[in-house]
Parts: sequence; structure tokens; C-alpha cells
Amino acid sequence: MRVLLADDHAVLRAGTRRILEDEPDMEVVGEAGDGRAAVDLAQRTRPDIVLLDITMPDMDGIAACQELSRVAPDARILVLTAHDRQAYVRALYRLGAVGYMLKSAAASELVAAIRRVHAGEQVYDAALAADAGQRDAPQATLTNRELAVVREMARGRTNREIAQSLSLSENTIEFHVRNLYAKLGAAARTDAVLTAQRHGWLDSSEPFC
Repeated sequence: MRVLLADDHAVLRAGTRRILEDEPDMEVVGEAGDGRAAVDLAQRTRPDIVLLDITMPDMDGIAACQELSRVAPDARILVLTAHDRQAYVRALYRLGAVGYMLKSAAASELVAAIRRVHAGEQVYDAALAADAGQRDAPQATLTNRELAVVREMARGRTNREIAQSLSLSENTIEFHVRNLYAKLGAAARTDAVLTAQRHGWLDSSEPFC
């Protein structure tokens, strides 16, 4: 796995590099101290994973995420930050990030998250799932079809991909997604999946668990 590190703290980048390069299947292909440099490096090095901080000079992680999704669409963006606000999670998810980890995570959790993201999963820090569960309880239990849809959402699949997987029309999937949002009090896919996970509606094998 080719990993690009983007963080304005050189000491943190150095520590992360040491952690990753101890893994036989990981290689750090570049380091950037700001968002603009991360975008430029991603274009040149074509990483598999971009480990992206939010607070950086010149171009912050949110703007960088948007640019990275455009110039390096094959790179999987995993946010690594000290910010635990759900608003950041939702914004970065919409811009193409497939994971969001807090810097308080253990080294083993970070390594595991990188592997899971590289395998096509979405990964979110357990603390964020717990925070999402502090909201009001869902209005109703989910139907079997809604459970199937939210599990596909947890794997990062689009409505079209879910429709193909479940042999349903895309319009039907959109209908189920709207119902999920209403039942779970969710404004976005990340909210829906995190809330379903918190209430025990995703198996332990699901990516968000």
C-alpha cells in the first residue's frame, strides 16, 4: 500500500512514518505539510491512501479533500485529526473521504484502518460512533430491506451499486434511503450508518463496527 502523509506537524508525520514502515505491506511515498502540497504530491506519486489532517496552512484538509478527489480519484482518503465534530465527518464524507480517525487512536487501530480502507471499506473511529449515539433514539426499528440497504451503505456503496447488489431498481433504493434517514434522524449516509451501528443494527463484521 502506497501511503501519502499530509499533516502540518513534522514530528507527528515522522512518528506515523515509522509506524507504517514497520508494516511489510505499507510504504510511505511522500509527506506534505499543507493541503496544497498534498494535492501536488498526490498527482505525482499516485498513492493508494492519503492520510489527511484537517487543520493545515495554505489549504486546509477540507479543501484538500475536494481537490484530491478530483486530481487523484483512485486514492482512498483517510482523515486523521484531533477534531471529533460530526460536522467535519459529514463534510469530509460528502467530499470523498472514506474514513475518519482521531489522533488519539492506537497505532494498531490506525494500521488496521488503513488496511480496511485499502480493501474498499469505510472506517470511522469508535469514539465518533459513540458520540453519534448520544442523539435521540430512532423512531422505529428497521425493516429487513432497510437493514440490507444500510449494511450496503456501510460498505461505501452508491445507490446504483446497492441496487445491483440487491437486484432492485435505483429508485427503490432511493426510497429506502429516504426512509432510513427519517427513521434514524440522519442528514447524510455517515449519520445513518453510525446511528444504525450504535443501536446494534449492524453486525460486528460490518465496516463501521
